[in-house]
Amino acid sequence: MVDLGRLSRDLAAASEVAGPDAPMAVCEACVSWLPMTGAAVTVMTGQEQQELVCATDPVAARIDELQFAFGDGPCLTAFRTGRAVLVSDTTDPSDRRWPLFTAAAVETGARAMFVFPLQIGAARVGVLDCYRTEAGPLSSAELAGALRAADVAVWTLIDRMDWAGAAADDLPGGPPGSGTPVLGGGLAAAAPPRAEVHQATGMLVAQARVSASVALARLRAAAFATELSLGQVAAEVVARRLRLTPDGAWQPDLSRVARGVEEGPPWPESHQHGRPGNGRGR
Repeated sequence: MVDLGRLSRDLAAASEVAGPDAPMAVCEACVSWLPMTGAAVTVMTGQEQQELVCATDPVAARIDELQFAFGDGPCLTAFRTGRAVLVSDTTDPSDRRWPLFTAAAVETGARAMFVFPLQIGAARVGVLDCYRTEAGPLSSAELAGALRAADVAVWTLIDRMDWAGAAADDLPGGPPGSGTPVLGGGLAAAAPPRAEVHQATGMLVAQARVSASVALARLRAAAFATELSLGQVAAEVVARRLRLTPDGAWQPDLSRVARGVEEGPPWPESHQHGRPGNGRGR
């Protein structure tokens, strides 16, 4: 049974923690005093910018990674709508909101997910993503406790964010364009790097002359088609072993890419996009 008194005590202590350990303290309080198996905090600016700040266990981190890879899932829905997303049974066949993500999430052992947007007014900075290994809804007391945790989590991020382009006296939650939240105060270092995915996205923008959102969508589609991770496909692009032409074709063929990754480096010379014999990219 939920213990709101002890939860409140631990959340109050978490709000006093300095640096990047504060969001983790909130997640640990959720696991300790709510019926949650694991929890994570993710900062977001949309589908294309999503960075994990902390996770209590590998499954929580994997759930975040799956949503970034698929570009879909309850975290993105909660962030987009500003409303909590409560999934009481991930195996429920009638819930068809995120079919690809849900199938992958079930394989991690997650049977219920509860995601809460982290926001103040109109400003959203991320989500608190909780899961458990047993299906079932939250009671009213459990939901109240989770919402309280989300309120504390948002301040652990806001206190350590810079608002680029905002005046010193601007408040988070102002009108769109008043400032863009960026990680500061050590949180950027705490987030696992997805720089290679962003770098690959930029390379595809230049190669195929498409927008960043289209480039990221093509990366995700390639990962799905090859059954490789998004990071593996991005690594091939960054290493110049895979490129997207202006007419939308992958070079080399994606099936060759999948075989090359499975076989491991070095790839055959024909897979390189540099000059014959020098192994360098263009």
